[in-house]
This record gives sequence, C-alpha cells and structure tokens, in this order.
Amino acid sequence: MTSLWLTEGSAGPGAAPLPDRCDVAVLGGGIAGTSVALHLAERGAEVVLLEREAIAARASGRNDGQLLLGLGEHYHRIHGQFGAERARLLWRFLADNHAAMLAAVRAHGIDCDLHQRGGLRLAETAHEAHELEQAAALLHAEGLPHELVAARDLPRWLPGSRGFHGALFLPGEAIVQPVQLVRGLARAAAARGAHCVLGAEVAAVTGTAGDLELRLRDGRRLRAAVAVHCTAALAPQLDRSGFLARTVFPFRGQVLASGPVLDASFPDFAMSSNFCYEYFRHSRGRFVVGGKRWSVPGEEVGIVDDATHNPQVTANLLGYVREHFPALQDVAFPHVWTGIMAGTPDGLPLCGALPGCPGEHAFLAFNGYGLSFAFLAGRCLAEQIVDGTQAHAALPLFAPRRFALA
Repeated sequence: MTSLWLTEGSAGPGAAPLPDRCDVAVLGGGIAGTSVALHLAERGAEVVLLEREAIAARASGRNDGQLLLGLGEHYHRIHGQFGAERARLLWRFLADNHAAMLAAVRAHGIDCDLHQRGGLRLAETAHEAHELEQAAALLHAEGLPHELVAARDLPRWLPGSRGFHGALFLPGEAIVQPVQLVRGLARAAAARGAHCVLGAEVAAVTGTAGDLELRLRDGRRLRAAVAVHCTAALAPQLDRSGFLARTVFPFRGQVLASGPVLDASFPDFAMSSNFCYEYFRHSRGRFVVGGKRWSVPGEEVGIVDDATHNPQVTANLLGYVREHFPALQDVAFPHVWTGIMAGTPDGLPLCGALPGCPGEHAFLAFNGYGLSFAFLAGRCLAEQIVDGTQAHAALPLFAPRRFALA
C-alpha cells in the first residue's frame, strides 16, 4: 500500500532538533506545510515544521501528481457555481499557482519529473462532449488558452485510446512526481533556516496568539507566536474550537500503477475523464490511474485509513483501463495505494485565521487539488502572517470565516 512515488522518491531534508520556541510552528509536512514554511523562511520568520512521519508521507505523496486548472470541474460549471467574476479569479489563481510553483522548481533545482505539456479533459459521453463545448466557448470569450479536440482527432492526441467523445486541451496543466516535489520544497525551506522536525506528532495546542504551546505526543514542547494547521483530514483532532470538525470532511482516493509498459508515443499530459472523476497519466513508462470512488457505496467519504484499499474500486479502475486502452488489456497493475483527502462544502480550501483560535491558522482542505492551490496560497498566507498583507485578489474566497458566518 506504499505509493509508487514514496518508493522511488528522493530524500527530504535531514531531521532537525526541536528548538524551545519559534515565530511560527507549521503542523504537517505535505505540500501545504512545506510551501508555507518555505515562504515564511524566505520572509525572515523563524519557522519550525513538525511532521509526525516523513515529508510527503500522507496525501501529498499519495495523489497522482497532476497540476490541474479549474478545480477538476469544467469551466462553465465553475461559472455556474461561483459566478463569472469569482470563476475568473479562481482560474487566474490556479494559473498563477502553477507559474509560481514551476518557477520555484527551477530556482531551487528540484528534480521532480516535471512535464508541463498541458492536460486533456476527455468526454466519456456525448453529453460530456457538449459540456466541453460549453466550457470552451467561455474560455474563448475570456481569452483563456485552450483547444477543443474532436473525437476523430483523438488518435493523434492520445494514441491507442478508444471510447472517448472528444476532449478539451488546457496548455497550462502539468504532471510531477509529487514526493520529489514536496521534499524538494522542504529542502529549500531548510536551506533558508526552517527547522524540519520529523517524528514530531502534536498532541495538543494551547495558549493564545503570541504565546502558544504545542505539546508533542512524546512529551516535548514548543512555544510559538503563531501556529499553522496543515494536517488535512487530521486537523480537526487539534482544533480546540470545533470549527474544523464541523467544516472539514475526509474522503479516500485510490490509485493504481502498472509496470513500465508504455512507449514514447503516450503523451506526458495531465488527463482525466468523466468530469474529472477518473484521471490518468504516464510516469516513466508506467500507466498511472485513479478515481472510481463514486462507483462504490458511500463513495469512500469519511474514511481516514490509507493503509488499505477497496478491492471493488481496484476492479472498477482496471475495468476503466481495459475499456479505454485495449493494449493494456492483460497488463498487470502491481502498485495499489490510497490517500486521504480533506474536503469542504463549497469545494474551496481553507487558508487563513482559524475562527475561535487567536494565533492559529488553517491551511488545508484542498478537496483533492493541493498541488493546484497550495504553493501560491502558502505564499499568500506567509505574507498575511509576516506583513499583514493580502497579495492575491482570490484569497478572500479561501478564508475560513466564510463558514463561521454561514
């Protein structure tokens, strides 16, 4: 049940000793925790990142490594849910996140198998193809880059596939090896002075702004002026106010990977179909595919166990592969793993002050799209904490208080 990425991932930073105090304590060493720690350290804050296992051990090392635009939804649906102005803000934020993250990858020399060759949203039905046309019309009206691909042209874009009714190509999407990305960001944060303390499970947070105390499970203690909760579905366990327990819900995703069977003709796109409920990609000759949680009772909502998998989801994912990629009909998929994600009622993350807990911030619940949000959101949160500024116009959409006021 260990993800392929964790098996082949590069090492993270060396474990640092726990100091007595710091400016900001960051709880959790995934994409959120490492991103905000890096940005805080770059702004001169004394940062301690507390991770109970290894960097990227949970959801950030168990996803499929796609950097997507549009929350996984087709653009016209984002318009329908949030309205035109906020939809444009969200799209711009995601595009800005990708640009900022990829610039950091280059600046810090992070080797994470990055391929920014775009993404294909594939239609499994004629109805979904019509929705892709609606999305393309809005993208065109707003001057956003895209290309609508007819079903007859798909063999040129995705050789060996069948059963798709067309696609929408988005050039801003990318794929990465997520463990190498996150551990590279952690090494960059450590190089700028952040203390990455591993094997540090936080048992309780007490005190108030300027004088918080974090008690670790092994009895050690850390004092901090500010704490940032980046532990996704586990964060409600440390929230004294009960806000996160009322707002955040866990759900489990599942991913399979074959051995190295694909040739160079298979594209390095981020790819998905069925309104992004199924997703797949190429990685070093392997076919990596995830999704199908909707196909089982309960849709894997409420599950926090990533040490097991659902055999029916596995069977359904294999059925998906064999339906759409005949050449993989008899290929074995020896790698199976799951990851626990955190969701919110409106599908947007939490980034900002934690209601009812002065000095504490929530930076979590990315609804399965942490790679698409967390790097730029981490910079925005660091700016809020250090400078009191709000650098991106989309940030109020992620403020936790939107649920406290509901």
